[in-house]
Amino acid sequence: MALDYKIESQGELLIVTTSGYDENVDDSVKYGEDILHACIENNCQKILVDESQMTDVLDKIGQYELVTRLAAIAPHHLTVAIVVNPDNYQETSFGTMVAENRGFKISAFSSKDDAYEWLQITE
Repeated sequence: MALDYKIESQGELLIVTTSGYDENVDDSVKYGEDILHACIENNCQKILVDESQMTDVLDKIGQYELVTRLAAIAPHHLTVAIVVNPDNYQETSFGTMVAENRGFKISAFSSKDDAYEWLQITE
């Protein structure tokens, strides 16, 4: 897999730090499933995904398929903030819009500080 990521729990917050690139939808779904399983195991309510070091992400069609597959298994009570490499912002924002349209609390940010702030005020 072309993604390298570390998952750590800090109370109700799960922090994911990711680098590399999204090679294909199946690998990206596995990545998402690993995050969801860690969140469930640690009883997390909020997730901060720092993808600012990723060099490439799925295109919009891939983002749509990724979100569709993960939405079928993801708990709706989670709040997810994704910190995005500016080069990938458009594609990731499309993916978050698809997730929002399915009732998830998720947003993309270009700054980790903005993502943390949003997570703190979002219930």
